[in-house]
Order: sequence, then C-alpha cells, then structure tokens
Amino acid sequence: MGREARARTAKDSQRRLLNQQIPQTGLPGEPGHLVLHNEFVAGDPRNAIPVGGGIGGYRVILTLARPGFLPVPETEFSFDPDIPGDSHLAIAAPAVKLVARPDDPIVAMTMYSESSAGRIEFVGRPNKKGFLGRVEGELQANNLLDAERRAYRTLAPALSDWSAQLDIPLRIWRIHVTAVETGATQISVINPFVEATVLSPTGILSPEYRGFSSLYREALESNSPAYQFLCLFKLIEGIRYRRGRLAKEAKSSGSDFTRPIESVPEHADEFEPWLNALYPTRRQWDEIALDSIFVREARGRRFGDVIGHELRDLRNAVAHALSDSTGAMTVSADEALHLDRVSQWIPLTKCIVRRMLKNEFPEQYLAYLREDGTLIDTSATERP
Repeated sequence: MGREARARTAKDSQRRLLNQQIPQTGLPGEPGHLVLHNEFVAGDPRNAIPVGGGIGGYRVILTLARPGFLPVPETEFSFDPDIPGDSHLAIAAPAVKLVARPDDPIVAMTMYSESSAGRIEFVGRPNKKGFLGRVEGELQANNLLDAERRAYRTLAPALSDWSAQLDIPLRIWRIHVTAVETGATQISVINPFVEATVLSPTGILSPEYRGFSSLYREALESNSPAYQFLCLFKLIEGIRYRRGRLAKEAKSSGSDFTRPIESVPEHADEFEPWLNALYPTRRQWDEIALDSIFVREARGRRFGDVIGHELRDLRNAVAHALSDSTGAMTVSADEALHLDRVSQWIPLTKCIVRRMLKNEFPEQYLAYLREDGTLIDTSATERP
C-alpha cells in the first residue's frame, strides 16, 4: 500500500498536478511532517536557508475536518493548499441566511490575535456548504515548525471557545505552512495504519485481558496524543498493579511469582528482532520508525527505570496540566497538552505496553507470534 504526495504549482494561471509515490516511514498512527524544499540556481542566496526554513514570513493554513471524515484518503498526502475542509461551524451561505441582507453573502470571516509577538490576522474560509473549512494567516517565525506551533497556539483558544459555547467539535486535520521567501512547504500528517488479515481465535479471553485490550483500542482511536499517552500509561499501571497483586498472592501461598526481565534494547542490531516479536504484521523497519521508537535516553534501560523516571513524570505533567491539587484551572489545554514530549515518547510507550501484555497474557495476547518473529499457525487449533 503506497502513499501519495501531491504538490500543485501555478503556471500561466493554470494548475499542474504532480503525483509522487513515497515509501511508508515511521510507525502507523504516528504524527509527522512532509516537506517540499525548493533548490534555486547556483549562487542564489536562498539556497543557504535550511530545509526546515529560517527566520522570516510564513503563510499558514489550518484545515478542519469533521470527526470520522477525511478530506482525502488516509494514504494520500496532499500539498494542495485549497482543500476546502469541513466543520460543524456555519459561517456563510447557504448554511447561514442573512434575513436583513439576503443578497449580501458572507464570503469569509476575519479573526485577530494580539500578543507580545504582535498582531496576527487570520481569515476563516467557508466551504461550498457554508461551514468553516480552513483558516489562513501570515506570521513571522523562526522556521516551518515554529510557524506551525505559533499559528496553532494563536488560533486554538478561539476554536476552543466556539467548541465549548456551541457544543461542537472543531478538529484541525492538517496544518499547511509555506515559507514566503523560498516557497518551501510543510504539511502535518498522520501515518496511516497498515491493513491486516484477521486472525483465528486463540482461546477464551479472560475478563482481565478484555479490560486491557479495550483500553489499548481506546488509545488507538483517539486523535489526541495526550489522551492516547494517558491510556497507554494507564495500561502500564494496570499491568504493574496486577503483578503486585499476584506476587502477594503467590507469597501468601508459598509459591513463586516471576516475570521475564523487560528492558529497552541498547544496540541497533537488537531493534528489529525486538519489534518483530511484538508486531505480527510483517514490514520493513525504516530508520525513521526505529529512531522514533528507540529514544536515545531510554536505550539499554529496564522498563521500570524508564517508567519511573521518564514516563511517570510526563504522565503527571499531562494529567495535572489543567488543575492543581485544589482543582483550580491553572493553564489552558491548548498550551499544556500540545506537548512535543508526548509525541516523542508515545512510540516507545506503545511498544512497552505490547511487551508487557505479551508477558502478562501469553496465552491470549500474541500467542501466535514467537519471539523470533515467526508466526504459529492457529487455524487448526480446536475451538473451546
């Protein structure tokens, strides 16, 4: 299954569509970016600007989408800035009818933001149905990624206010950034999940295991990295609590309780074999995926050490972002939950959960997957 990157350029007032197949990189469900970088004739000073952009002006387009509906297929990544987008917020005809001025249709709405960084103007564009589809603006930033973050943080409070006032979701599907000076373009993307073949049942699913697997599914279905991380960390806490309970029960009965040593691989030649024992879908583990999973500061460390000194601190920062011990609201979720650290640690956290689930429920979770990554044929297994 390939992915398609599209770029459109203007020439003689006509559009030319460029299609380019690109390999799948990174983990499924992982947020990332695609960048189109322009190279100019030798000697042009713009060639000295880094691929990620430099200090200057940027055009930013935040395209909205209704939950459950994507403007383009999940395996296609479009650089087209004019994708209309969609939402539940009516701003123009035919969704909005002005009784006093029926012949004076609204074509856009303007929003302003004042901060220490200056005044930023955003224009909200309706789609053909009259619902807010995308928001556009220009601002000064240090690079492409900085422009994305500044635009998001500037616009998010308005979207949150409308969402709270009107009880409607306002989901940003994609952030499209263009450097004014070079034309370099960056889009935010979510890696599509791979398609998998259904597996034969491996036995009776215990109530405890069903609880863990349901929370894992909840994590994957969320489009909020912060909530996904909290779900994954809750799974880790649940497994560790279960182990503590079973250890006490074993001690009281005079029996032994053990679990395999769990640690993050330290060396590059260990990465792929470790992952193959956790993911049944065969794939090539590209460099981007491996780098995103095996965070450098976690390599070679026991799970308990990583959980206690990295993941727990992050979990507390996310969970307590909205309130302190008194329950008072202390900070906006638009700021606190848009955390780079969350996205940085989610891939490894997911793998830690999968490893712990496999050790905890060996007859129910990945029972068909050997430690060397080969599959056990369960089709002939008799059903209970």
